[in-house]
Amino acid sequence: MAEQSAAKNMILGFRISELQALLRFAGRNKSGLKHELVSRALHLVRTNCSSEILKKIQDLHAQRNSLASTNAQSQPLLSAPTFPLHSSEAALNARTSIPICHAGKDDTKSKVRLTELPFYEILDNLMIPTELVPTSIERIQSNEFRFALTEKQREQIIAGCSKTGVQTVQVQLRICHTDTELIQEDQYPPYLSVKVNSRVCPFTSYFSSRRPGVEPKRPCRPIDVTPLLNLTSRGANYVKVFWGHFTQRYSVVLNLVRQHRAAELLRKLQVNETRASEVSRELIRKKLQLEPDNDVTTTGLRVSLMCSLGKMRLSVPCRGITCTHLQCFDAALYIQMNEKKPTWMCPVCDKPAPYELLFVDQLFLDILKECEDATEVQFKDDGSWSPIKPDKQPQKNFGTKCSVVELDDSSNNQFSNPANGKSDVDIIDLTVDC
Repeated sequence: MAEQSAAKNMILGFRISELQALLRFAGRNKSGLKHELVSRALHLVRTNCSSEILKKIQDLHAQRNSLASTNAQSQPLLSAPTFPLHSSEAALNARTSIPICHAGKDDTKSKVRLTELPFYEILDNLMIPTELVPTSIERIQSNEFRFALTEKQREQIIAGCSKTGVQTVQVQLRICHTDTELIQEDQYPPYLSVKVNSRVCPFTSYFSSRRPGVEPKRPCRPIDVTPLLNLTSRGANYVKVFWGHFTQRYSVVLNLVRQHRAAELLRKLQVNETRASEVSRELIRKKLQLEPDNDVTTTGLRVSLMCSLGKMRLSVPCRGITCTHLQCFDAALYIQMNEKKPTWMCPVCDKPAPYELLFVDQLFLDILKECEDATEVQFKDDGSWSPIKPDKQPQKNFGTKCSVVELDDSSNNQFSNPANGKSDVDIIDLTVDC
């Protein structure tokens, strides 16, 4: 276990080239973004931690350290301490171990893998990824699929309907490109139409243009076919897919899932994915340390306590494991926005920040509790911080001072009736500027 923990810490410090070298050595897919490579490498250590794999990780780690020392020449830099694997990485390991679909040994089409969806927990697989196959020379093709629900699955679906009518346990139809090399996102084919048990299944599809063969704009979401299922008997259910056959190939999959709301994901993130303050302090020290090639030494670092998404004060500060910046964004607002439009892109660096790579920053939680009226903080090179309060704008006086004229209404009326003749009272013109 100690060797595995050390290997995971080494992997978290690898660059893309080192991650690809490790995956190539293990015969795994080396394509994809960095967070996908990290997930794949951690999964490799957890499931196939052989002595050869451990040695390869140690060699890559030693090679990187030797290269870093060579680049630094005679200027030794303080190396960051190795921290034990915190809850965020541990949860990432647990999540990535869940298989998305049951792949057959000799079935190429069943090896299509779809990206995991944080808002949906897969309970069972009803149909492995199956390719849509054209059956004629027509542009609009159709394939029909048959599946049967077990008694347990029917009970789960029925019990998953709340008193308010919200269906939390669903049967989802997902469609993606037929590609076994990369993990696929949901993608609808052109002119998509779905029927379940001979009834049209409603869903929303956004097309970028009216040109033939153009795929719809993202986001493409799983299609909920639950309301049209046959749940009263043990008879089969039929799903018929109509699509425009042009150049791309597509595959479909059916899953039984449990839906989670944004509040549930936020609560889970706060409980399981909180990173210790010392980790962020070390990142601050690394950012502010003196580098040999720099003529100017940075002694302070200002960070905002406002979320760039909602332009309001942070409540649950978080960021992604692969993010290199210190600035946080609000986890509650970020999850809510991705529930409506799932992009999972960091609003600070505009890089992928999926839910499984998010963590809550304990240092910023402490700062938010200690200074309630500050909008920024400044960090020093030793990791300490001080609040920066907004400047109060002085009130501007746009008018000039005027004397007050008191109009006394006494019993002896000083204003005579113009009809009675002359008046002894001087008339004051109040329209003249004082």
